[in-house]
Amino acid sequence: IQKVAYTLNDFTITVARTLQIKGREVGKFLPIVNYDLPPKPVDIAENEESKQAWRRAATDIRNKRAAEFKKSCRTRMTMEAVERFSKYERFYIPWSFDYRGRAYPIPAFLTPQDTDFGKSLIRSADESYITESGKKWLAFQVATTFGLDKETMADRLLWTTQNIPLITRVATDPIDNIGDWEGADEPWQFLAACEEYYSVVVTKERKTTGLFVATDATCSGLQILAGLARDKETARLVNVLPSERPQDAYKVVADTAKPNCPMHIQKVMDRKTVKRTVMTIPYNAKPYSNRSYIRDALLEKGIEIDKEDLTVTVQAVRDAMQKVVPGPMKVMKWIEDEVGKAIKGGAIELQWVTPSGFIVNQRIMKKEKKNVKLQLLGEIQLKIAMDKKEADINRHKAATAPNLIHSLDASLLHLSIDKFDKPIALIHDSVLTQSVDMDELSAIIRETYMHLFAEHDYLNDFAQQIGAETEPPIIGDLKPESVIDSTYFFC
Repeated sequence: IQKVAYTLNDFTITVARTLQIKGREVGKFLPIVNYDLPPKPVDIAENEESKQAWRRAATDIRNKRAAEFKKSCRTRMTMEAVERFSKYERFYIPWSFDYRGRAYPIPAFLTPQDTDFGKSLIRSADESYITESGKKWLAFQVATTFGLDKETMADRLLWTTQNIPLITRVATDPIDNIGDWEGADEPWQFLAACEEYYSVVVTKERKTTGLFVATDATCSGLQILAGLARDKETARLVNVLPSERPQDAYKVVADTAKPNCPMHIQKVMDRKTVKRTVMTIPYNAKPYSNRSYIRDALLEKGIEIDKEDLTVTVQAVRDAMQKVVPGPMKVMKWIEDEVGKAIKGGAIELQWVTPSGFIVNQRIMKKEKKNVKLQLLGEIQLKIAMDKKEADINRHKAATAPNLIHSLDASLLHLSIDKFDKPIALIHDSVLTQSVDMDELSAIIRETYMHLFAEHDYLNDFAQQIGAETEPPIIGDLKPESVIDSTYFFC
């Protein structure tokens, strides 16, 4: 991934510069909005009341200016990076692995893991001639970034072909037609996709394409756990198994939990209410964080919930997870139990080797509180690692399941990239490549998942590596080779 050459996207940069001058916000693009000081009243010298009123109004404006300056920090730094890199026709991004094997770009700006605005500013420096497959994936990118990411592939492609006038307006006059694109789910990437599709597919004025197209895993934590547990029902819900349209595990959990929620919550118990909770439970999120996610989701709907009803709602969702995805829940419980035994047995750290050969070392030591006197802040309390070798059993138990999942989704991408010799970028459990290469990359990822879980019994391997005392809970009714035919595994 460090061999991939990038270049700036002149189209989106031109739009950003214009909006920067206008002080116009769009999505994550937050330029400084200038506020003028109020004019001084003519009697300010002799009228004390008038003078004080002006001072209060001027102070409010100065406070707004300070707030705008702070809020616009990332946008200003991004535009500064654009100016510095505008003299280069191509540049490269250095990457690093975290201790689980996930890849992260080292720079903070102009990378595939930037904000929606930041991502729209870069493209592949080595463009490819457009193909019929490439046209399909460009249409996919247009519809997906607009907000149709839950629709079928056919519906996304149809939406794009039915909205050529909108795409044309956005691509040819984005400033005067800003209302056509600023409300998209990912407005800046939608803007970039519209211009690419218009120039390459509609007018055919360009024969090559360099726009990166992204596909995402469906709830990757559950996809990995479904493979580990060989759990067919969970695999079906997260698109490991083929289906005519994308499956929605969040909606199924919400529908299952609904009858057990307080009556006034049932009417708003939908996928959006439970999404963050369902997404994070596979990463060992506990009821405390579940409470905040559900409370925040309900507040967005204008619903306030008291403590008792929130407790009932959270428990309903967690109980629904036990019914809907039993395999993953049993695996997580087994991991927590076995890790507890290992640490109690004297282990200081856990180590496992992923299928790609990456060695994960999980070392979490107990910390103690120390009072430290600082020159400016006075006496404060800090947590520091203890010198003696004492593992933190509770944090080990909480961290192992999510770290195992992260290491395996990273391993899936390691092995996939090893077979793919085209421009590619990664965002945790998402892959990006040029539209003309996405068919090939999608097939490789499905084949790799199949080999990862069909030809290897990795949960038993993991059990041996951490010295588990009991056998892992493998349901065993999933045939991972079925993923080969799944359109929506990464989509």
